[in-house]
Amino acid sequence: MDVDNGPDSSGSPDNAPRGPEVGHACNSCRKRKLRCSRELPACQHCRKSASECTYETKRAKPGMKAGALDNIHRRLDALERSVGRQQATIENLGLGDSHQERDPNVHSILSALATALQGFTKPSPPTASHNGPPSKRRRLDNGGAAPYFPTHDPPLPDDTILSHVLEAYFIYVHPWTPIIHEARFRRRFVDDGERDRLQLIIHSMVLVAQAYVEDSDTAASLERPHNQWEEIRDWIVSQAMKQPSVENLQALVIIASTDIGNGQVSQAWPLVGSLSRMVEYLQLTVEHDEPVQHLFSQPYRLLPPPKDWTEAEERRRIFWSIFALDRFCSVSMGWNTSLTADDVRRRLPCDGITWRKENPVVTPYFGIWDKSAGRIGNPIAFLPTHPVSVRPAQDEGETPSDAGTSPGGASTVDMSTVGAYAYCLEATESLSRVTTYFLQQKVNLNDQKEFGAWLTRFKELDLRLVHWKMLLPQKWTVNVTQQALSRMDPNLTLAHVTHNASMILLHQPIAFPLPEWPFKSRMPIVCSMDTCQSAAVEVASITNHYLKSSLPISPLSSQLAFCVFIAARALLLYWQHSEAEQAVASEFWVLIQSLDAMSTRWAGLHRTESAQKNLAAKYSATLAQLHRRCSQDKSFKINIAGYTTEIMLALDEPDSTEGVILDMPVHPPDTANPALQIITPRQVPSSPIQTRAIDGSIPPSQTFAAQRIPPLTPNSFSLNMGISEHTGVANMLRPNFTPDTDDPMAISQMLLDQQFTDLDRVISYSDGLFGSEYDGQRW
Repeated sequence: MDVDNGPDSSGSPDNAPRGPEVGHACNSCRKRKLRCSRELPACQHCRKSASECTYETKRAKPGMKAGALDNIHRRLDALERSVGRQQATIENLGLGDSHQERDPNVHSILSALATALQGFTKPSPPTASHNGPPSKRRRLDNGGAAPYFPTHDPPLPDDTILSHVLEAYFIYVHPWTPIIHEARFRRRFVDDGERDRLQLIIHSMVLVAQAYVEDSDTAASLERPHNQWEEIRDWIVSQAMKQPSVENLQALVIIASTDIGNGQVSQAWPLVGSLSRMVEYLQLTVEHDEPVQHLFSQPYRLLPPPKDWTEAEERRRIFWSIFALDRFCSVSMGWNTSLTADDVRRRLPCDGITWRKENPVVTPYFGIWDKSAGRIGNPIAFLPTHPVSVRPAQDEGETPSDAGTSPGGASTVDMSTVGAYAYCLEATESLSRVTTYFLQQKVNLNDQKEFGAWLTRFKELDLRLVHWKMLLPQKWTVNVTQQALSRMDPNLTLAHVTHNASMILLHQPIAFPLPEWPFKSRMPIVCSMDTCQSAAVEVASITNHYLKSSLPISPLSSQLAFCVFIAARALLLYWQHSEAEQAVASEFWVLIQSLDAMSTRWAGLHRTESAQKNLAAKYSATLAQLHRRCSQDKSFKINIAGYTTEIMLALDEPDSTEGVILDMPVHPPDTANPALQIITPRQVPSSPIQTRAIDGSIPPSQTFAAQRIPPLTPNSFSLNMGISEHTGVANMLRPNFTPDTDDPMAISQMLLDQQFTDLDRVISYSDGLFGSEYDGQRW
């Protein structure tokens, strides 16, 4: 049988390019353990990742087996711990003098052994080497004084292991924080001149993605004690804080997001605050090509202009990721925001596929409201959402950032170039607006004028949320009955869940007023209660379906966990304030199970000891504790505003998950069906189920049949409030829609109007607005 040795294998001259030998993959595919197409001049994978494609005619003689040296190091660590325990025992027996005599000898032996182990290693390839001096190993255990890397950088894994880590990062972590352009990063990764600038990013990727590496050998080689990962995390933070740079910001964003998801939120607060200032120092709060209008002072620029559009978009996404962290901390903790309208003038990030293909496009600006202009009493119905450029567009010589949004142009804004991440940011800002401009405003409810202004603000924000929902583009629509054929985009899913959580937080004070509140009878309580319940039910449905359609081990965003917590808490409030409800809605248990699944997924494949302490687990335990108190003590009332204080997040506070027993009977394990059952929605269970599938996902269940009000026509609005004259909602959005604020009765009558109560406020899973930017295993 003839053997095909490639296109140039038969009869080709010596100086002609020859294909690789049979079975020989290129160096890049061999390192990444991928199937190589063996094409010339570059194989399929190298063309996609823009990597250098080279073939070797001979295979290098294999050296030490990967992971063997790490196995020796682990055995050495075990020996150190054993010696440490023996020393502690001798000291407890009162033989301190003998301990002091033996300690230097033991340490000298261990040091000699560690030095000898270094001799087994061979020099790494140039791309995997570090320019600094060799790293030192740990000399003592936790009780010792020496850290894991006392003076030098911690070592990085070799390129083979790093290829698995990068693959896991871009598949599982990147979709929620899309701040690194994969192809550009891989090009810099193989460039010796750029490799050193990526050290902190690579370390942070290893720290985060090692929990999701599926290859068992690679995962074993990355295994470290928890305290060593903590030391590496602290080292990354200390190095990144030494000098502001784009790469340092990227590493800190990854670390801060991980700290929040791990439940170590108090560690993330200082990072988020520092990032909010560093992003201003680097002038990432404004577009690089926008004129800075300072007459007699120019800001010092730490960064050179971006080399191309791809780098400019990457910087833009870094800013928005820090913006999202700032908003999340503000909403979840009830704090003031750091990035305000005085400092921010940025375009929205573009569509993910467009950025990945490096096709330059222009996106609209996104406006941040001014806090002074947004105080209660000042109308916000026409505060801008998408402002225009400060400079007019020119016919010639126009830069990409100048086009499309000139002051003299059309009143509408072209949103065709933005993607799911941009809509997620808009929904996050809407959630922040509800908190900042409504819940955190100081209002004397005993004063009729202030009470009227407060109700006016409620109506303005409610109509803005309805307006945003109705303008969602139809390009995201998918057939939810054929969900197996498509995947729900993570950021678009988060955007819709965040929108529903915004509706819940906005309507909660109206739906569940305190008994001593004046004017309680003048508020649309029934409408707001139904809105909170419908939004919570849809959050349960959307989250449940996303868990079923996503990859079984993919983690979920901390913001999504917070929205699930808010939805489940709203169902508890509805149960408490509704006399007709004998038990909490069944969707409450679905939300509990979703949080448990999030906790399991966040812990990763190979690290489960921290699953009971991460953020999703704390939310789940808090909800279970609230439900138990509501069931056992009829006089206990949930504090409407207590969602920011019910969870113990500070390091010096006791863990809220300790001693909490979930108030749900657990069914015996079903050995015949490992994917344990889930509650059927809209059916009150006689004995709620806490169990979940082994992989942490929610087993299949029926779609929630939420009762929805018939929606208004999607084309009733145009962007920038260019609203049709023939719609009732348009009249409510006019500047003169508010009556005399001295008469709250007139305002309450408008809120009780049928036109207002029939608005379609909640995004439903059956709407099908979850089209994915998914393209070849990449978002």
